[in-house]
Amino acid sequence: MFGRVRRRVADLRIATKIVSVSLVVTAIFTASGVVGLVNLQRLVDEQDREYRVNVVALDKMTTVRSAVGAQLEAVLAYILSEPGFYRDTYAEIITESDQDIDARIAELRAIALPQSEQTGLKAFAATVTMWRTARQAALDAANAGDQQKAAQVVLVRSEAIARAVKDRANSFLDQLVEAVADGARRAKANGIRNTQLTAALLAAGALTAILLAVLTARAISRPLREVVDVLARVARGDLSRRVDMDRGDEVGQMGRSLNETLGVLRAAFEEVHHRASHDGLTGLANRALLRERIAAARPNAAAGNRPVAMLLIDLDGFKQVNDAYGHNAGDFLLTVVAERLLAGVRTADTVARLGGDEFAVLLDGVDSAEDVYLIADRLCTDLQEPAVYRDGCVITPRASIGVSVWDGETPIDALMHDADQAMYAAKTGGKGRVVHA
Repeated sequence: MFGRVRRRVADLRIATKIVSVSLVVTAIFTASGVVGLVNLQRLVDEQDREYRVNVVALDKMTTVRSAVGAQLEAVLAYILSEPGFYRDTYAEIITESDQDIDARIAELRAIALPQSEQTGLKAFAATVTMWRTARQAALDAANAGDQQKAAQVVLVRSEAIARAVKDRANSFLDQLVEAVADGARRAKANGIRNTQLTAALLAAGALTAILLAVLTARAISRPLREVVDVLARVARGDLSRRVDMDRGDEVGQMGRSLNETLGVLRAAFEEVHHRASHDGLTGLANRALLRERIAAARPNAAAGNRPVAMLLIDLDGFKQVNDAYGHNAGDFLLTVVAERLLAGVRTADTVARLGGDEFAVLLDGVDSAEDVYLIADRLCTDLQEPAVYRDGCVITPRASIGVSVWDGETPIDALMHDADQAMYAAKTGGKGRVVHA
């Protein structure tokens, strides 16, 4: 509050000094202000248009691209699975992703995109239609029990179409990103020109009123230089900076508009990265992120003094839970297991969901191999605690765990294989137990 009062007092002092100069100087700087305001208003309009068109379109297309990726995986999983819970789950994913894609495409069509981007959107929508036709042939074959034909349709006949869908989505995303970057470059160039023009007019008035020139430069040039600096960083791919100005005029409006645009861009890129590396239901790491963490743990494993271990965990009787209580109960059980696994390990360890009811835990640098086995036994015990799904319905999960300690020399795939073999030995040996590779 006191800072605002001080700024208001400073503004009044500046205004008093400006009024005290001659009419000639006032005329010069009036012209400078008019030109500056006109150019500033143009910058504001460009930033608002950039946010309302390209940035919003980029956000929606990011969602479409994620839905396309999820559907392509679900179609392949559908035709490779037997009729039952898993196939029904994949069918729901396909239907929901179709609805999500159609909704976002409709919203994109309602945006006043430039002609080139409209063309890109039409091409993408047409490719999606072609993919759905090919996809339906594969699903029909799978429903008829002919998995070989379904796989042939997906992996041979419609592979090019599926690849084209992803390529079209990526191409349109690249087009939108380039449009945003081009807008930032244009705004940067306009800001530089506006700064240069304002500086020239200030120089003319500085001959008779140096003080007024300094005050005007302080009121206009410094905020513009800050905006130009932020725009220059955006053009280089740095979205971390923000414009810091507390003003109620056009300069402040432009700064707030730029900050909003940068916020949406950064959130969109962070969302894309998070969806690419995490499981949608539990929020755990996915298979790709797990492999990155395993590779990063190789030095600890090779050193030998801080053992690294892989735990593969498969729920026992998960299908029976779904059959007895429904898919929502299955999802509830998966989230409970995820929470218990996270609670049972350190922050340095990684808990991942590999798909279905299969989880993995990477223990990165424990004190000894004996501690690895103690942790695995404790996790197995913790997972078997009853969980209240709803009133009168208690689910008691069980899990089989396979453990493999890594020497850092064995390939990652071999490490995963050893843990997988140990997990299957746990299942065949009676379930609800831990087996070491």
